Amino acid sequence: MSNIRPSPRFCPQCGALLPPGEPRFCIECGHALGAAPEVVSPAPSSAGRMTVRLPNARVEQSVIGGTVKLPSSGAIPPGMWVLDEPPSAQAVVALYAPLRAVVGGWSGLSGQGWRRAERQAMAGSRVAFTFLAERVWFPAPGCGGGLQLHVTIAATAEAQEGRERLGFRYREGDDPPMEVVSAEWRTGDGETVVQHPIPAIQIMAPPRIPRVSDLPEVIRRVSRGEADRWVDGSTTRGTYQLLGGDVQQRTPAGRGLVLVEVAETERRNWLQRLFVLTPSRYRARIERPFTIDWGQLKRQVKAIQREAASLGLDIETDAAVEWWLDRYGYDGVIFTGARQRYQCDQVIVAFRRGQLVQV
Repeated sequence: MSNIRPSPRFCPQCGALLPPGEPRFCIECGHALGAAPEVVSPAPSSAGRMTVRLPNARVEQSVIGGTVKLPSSGAIPPGMWVLDEPPSAQAVVALYAPLRAVVGGWSGLSGQGWRRAERQAMAGSRVAFTFLAERVWFPAPGCGGGLQLHVTIAATAEAQEGRERLGFRYREGDDPPMEVVSAEWRTGDGETVVQHPIPAIQIMAPPRIPRVSDLPEVIRRVSRGEADRWVDGSTTRGTYQLLGGDVQQRTPAGRGLVLVEVAETERRNWLQRLFVLTPSRYRARIERPFTIDWGQLKRQVKAIQREAASLGLDIETDAAVEWWLDRYGYDGVIFTGARQRYQCDQVIVAFRRGQLVQV
């Protein structure tokens, strides 16, 4: 038996599909593929990071910068200001930075909501890169006097001299917060309104729905009888194989584990189990899946993005889909007619390792 492990197909940090061959790092998030994977435990709300419970998501959301240094439950996201006049200088508004969830934090990338503005030499042969993003805060329809708050936010990243940075990584509790570079009120026609004061601004990370690598869970191995009892109440009662292993992947349903149904293997004696290698088999417990045909996916994603944007969550597609599925209480996704993407007619996406057991 060979001891050489095959090259991974997906990045263990952000789940992006890797190019063929033996890539040394992920081009999406920059993770070095030879490095040991991070083990991340969810940080408590009151320790190490500031969180706010805003009315447009069911999860606590992290404050990552702005003019407000302490959490405020009264921060108003875009689309949820219902007064006739715009916010005053005493109000607190919340804006979302265009970030994508990766293990232990978020990442920002040039061309995906960010643009690189400048580079500055630092001591010790290092260079600091500045990235800028333009965001707009807006009131609920028909409210706020029709004004919109246009805000430029900045993030920095360092690198060794001679190296370039296409983006940056934000780690919870480790990196300096992002900052507001400029802010101004504008009318719907784009004219600047200088007489109205600027409110306090919180910069928020997009709502992070706990998925695979956010949770310190493992896939348990159980007997067939225990697995049969464990899936009682699940809508997915078959036997499955993991595509890409138990590594977090980026899927059309956001971060998850991808499974396809396979025929259940016959019971094997101890000699067969010792010498005959077969792919691992799993049972999945998904009680409320969102089921959609692959051909309807693009239309559904556009509807999700419109709904998210109306509540101030004008965020990257993966995050918007994860937010929407959590908003309506789905604990998994079933894609039908998915042969075009997965070479299988039906594919299941589980959101946690705790939803699976190995048989």
